[in-house]
Amino acid sequence: MWCASFTRGITPHDVLARYGADSRTARLLTRQQAAQLSGTEGSVLRAGTLDAWAFCFEEFGVMGAMPGPLSALSQGTETFSVLRGGDGMNSFAYWRDGQCIERFEPGFAGTRPPAPHRWWDVVQQQLDAAGTEYPGLVPVLKAVALHTDAVLDTDTLNGPLLTLLLDDNSRTPDPPPQPRPAPHQPPGRFLGTAVPDPPSPPSVTYALIRPADQHTQGVKPEE
Repeated sequence: MWCASFTRGITPHDVLARYGADSRTARLLTRQQAAQLSGTEGSVLRAGTLDAWAFCFEEFGVMGAMPGPLSALSQGTETFSVLRGGDGMNSFAYWRDGQCIERFEPGFAGTRPPAPHRWWDVVQQQLDAAGTEYPGLVPVLKAVALHTDAVLDTDTLNGPLLTLLLDDNSRTPDPPPQPRPAPHQPPGRFLGTAVPDPPSPPSVTYALIRPADQHTQGVKPEE
């Protein structure tokens, strides 16, 4: 199981901070050294840069596929997320300006997002070009590389990267769910629960009388 995110135009320190970590605690560690940080609670985040793109790689972690970190990562920019799930379920997501634009399981038509689904099409083209029934996630990473012009290879992952352990309870929380738009209601047909009309205001409202006017004006309706 592993997870990788790619975000345009930010630094590795920014990446870790947007996951919810204190980047000042990060150290430059190799992959072998980072393995010593692994524990049952939290995820080891390893961040670096590939030209104009910053990335974060987790082994045995899924924070980079969660809405909280992805929403934060993509604020003012764009972010890709690729997850190889330990249960055999993989996922791809594309976020921009804090919003999820597309999210699906590569190769499974039942997860295809509503049109237009540009990234579904790009990923599917790479899966088709692989020419095998179970090509894994290499074609998905190629689809990301076509857009980012950045390749995350084994040598980069094995070398020193900005690394820290982030506790599960400290990661950036998920944003509140967005309300769904109300369904369209054809003329003459009501959908949903009836809401009573607000009460009508009183027909006449009376103003307070100033003491000096009592003997001449009496009670006057408000303007």
